[in-house]
Amino acid sequence: MFSLFVRRDGLIDPPPIGELDAHCHILPGIDDGPSTMEGSMDIARILVEMGISRVAATPHVISDVYPNTADGIRAAVEALSAALREEGLALEVLPAAEYYAESAFLTAIRRQDVISFGPEQFVLFESPVDTTPLLLEDIIYHLRSSGYTPLLAHAERYRFLQGNPRMVDHLRELGVRFQVNHPSFSLPKTSRTGEAARWLYIRGLVDALGTDMHRATPPLQPREDTRRGLRLFRQR
Repeated sequence: MFSLFVRRDGLIDPPPIGELDAHCHILPGIDDGPSTMEGSMDIARILVEMGISRVAATPHVISDVYPNTADGIRAAVEALSAALREEGLALEVLPAAEYYAESAFLTAIRRQDVISFGPEQFVLFESPVDTTPLLLEDIIYHLRSSGYTPLLAHAERYRFLQGNPRMVDHLRELGVRFQVNHPSFSLPKTSRTGEAARWLYIRGLVDALGTDMHRATPPLQPREDTRRGLRLFRQR
């Protein structure tokens, strides 16, 4: 487990999230985010209040659960953008996705059928939390070979990275960049996820921040995690 002693309580002040939310499930009706356009608009209002002016809309792409397509995501972004303009909300929505590390994702990369965002051509992807995916290095290789920058979603959550600086360095050497969920910085010292977020940030390894918001609740609303007896913060 990472160990930090930045303040007397062992925590750090959360960094400012900035103008870009690099990971948000804001699109309506296509994954486990908001089910309606009004729900998406509620999220947008919160983001604007936070000072965010651009958001990467990153719905899940999982072949057997959320088989979203690039065309479908872009159409949902256009619809949301029109609703934002109508209401006068100054929020730019960037088409993106949160791809699951599976064979279908690898196939999509080979077909050049993935959505990237930003000048870095980030492609956001996630893996199982508890195990290193067998296809991880193949996915990274094919993303980079296709001109994309692999961006690992909520990097602080993965057991194979927590307390494993060698693995962190290995992925960096392969060209992986790390996205961290902003609420994770406020997790307590007893949280492996919180400690990993702070460890990555102190070492300059956080390349993008996101809310990972799924619905219009304050991103730091506390809840009890009965599995570990920790007081965590809702991110979904």
